[in-house]
This record gives sequence, structure tokens and C-alpha cells, in this order.
Amino acid sequence: MEDENTSIWNIPENKRQIYWQKRWQNSDTKLHLSQAHPDLVKHEDKLLKENCQVLLPLCGKSVDLIYLAHKGHEVVGCDFSDAAIMQFFEEQAIEYSRSQHPTAPFEIFTSTDKNISIYKGDFFELNSFIVGKFDAVWDRDAFVAVSPSRRSQYADVLDDVIKEDGKYLLFSVEYEGYNPITPFCVTAQDLDDVFGRKFCFSVLETYETRELPFLNKHGLPEANISLILFNKRQRVGL
Repeated sequence: MEDENTSIWNIPENKRQIYWQKRWQNSDTKLHLSQAHPDLVKHEDKLLKENCQVLLPLCGKSVDLIYLAHKGHEVVGCDFSDAAIMQFFEEQAIEYSRSQHPTAPFEIFTSTDKNISIYKGDFFELNSFIVGKFDAVWDRDAFVAVSPSRRSQYADVLDDVIKEDGKYLLFSVEYEGYNPITPFCVTAQDLDDVFGRKFCFSVLETYETRELPFLNKHGLPEANISLILFNKRQRVGL
């Protein structure tokens, strides 16, 4: 298989899921923390209200799922990797059941004793008829992993599944230089181009880091991390 030095830019769009599937199957991922992400913990009061329905796109085996469930929220993840989802339930020692969605190409993993469901399938095929609508979306590694050519399609899915008064918190990465793997660089102009017509947004925090693994690996000096909170733009009737 391609190793982690393979340029994601050279992998055809329709084969990128296969690339990541193989990475998960070979335990060749370094994407997840052992505790809830500190930026989620820091800013959750701005994103969440009591007893939210929360979506985590491209969740992998993120422990943020269980952190949010323990807070009393109804938590839904989406990922295309069977291996990642099973690792989550096994590592967290959570019993679960598997079922096929009756009308859509998604398999649903549902915890038996915690309020967590993960939809296995292509996030770009998700919609509110399949999964419902959400009060909040926490995006740690999803948008920055989406090919720039598909960002508008990603925003369309979010627009459909977020309630009119819902919120979306994005962990965004910006850097200078060439990175052959994800995360893709996201600029302020990118955000305005992709989300500007559907959402208004504000930057909650920006900080510089040299700690992300891809920086040292590919000789990049630093990255700027931004936590950005989105709200739906008010729809004005004709």
C-alpha cells in the first residue's frame, strides 16, 4: 500500500477512501488523542446547550464521542472505515449493535448503554432524511481532510443537517509550504468562499503550534490553528 509519505495530491479522488481504509486496517494512523480534545473542552460552552444532538463528521475512533455522550448529549459520528469504528467501540469497551439503514447505504453502529451512534458510509451521501438534524457539529479533523475540490459539497451537507439555530465549531489549520498529506491548508478566504453564503462565522481563538506531526516530518516551520464558530445565516423569505 501507499505509505504515509505518499502525496495525497497524487491519489485520484475516487481512491482516497481506499487509501485511508488501508491505513486504518494497518493501524497506520496518528490522528487521535487519548483524552477529549482540549479545544473542544475549552470552547464547548459556546457550541453546546443542554442535551444536544451533536454530529462528528469523519470521526474515526475519536474519544470526543464518549466525552460528549458522558455530558448527556446524543452523539452521532460518521466515518467510512469499518476498522476505525470497531476500534472505537472495542477500545472504549462499549457494547454495540450493527444494523443496515433501511433506505440509505449506511451501516449504523449503536451503543447499547451509551448515547452514541456511528454511521459507516460516505459522508457526502449523508442528509437530514437519513440522520436527522443537529444542534451542534464538532469538526476536529474532517474539513481539513476534505479535498479542496469537494469543500463546497461538504458545506452543503452541513447546511442540510444543522438546525436553523444550530452551531458548527471547526478546528482549522493554516500553514505555508508544501504538505503531501492531510491536513490541507485552510485560509480565511477559503472559509469565506466555501461557507460565506450559508453561514456567518467568527474566530474564537487562534494560536501557533509546532507540535503537529506533519510539520516536522515535512520540514514546515509552524501552523496557525483557528477555532471558528459558525451559525446559519438567517433565511429571508421572498
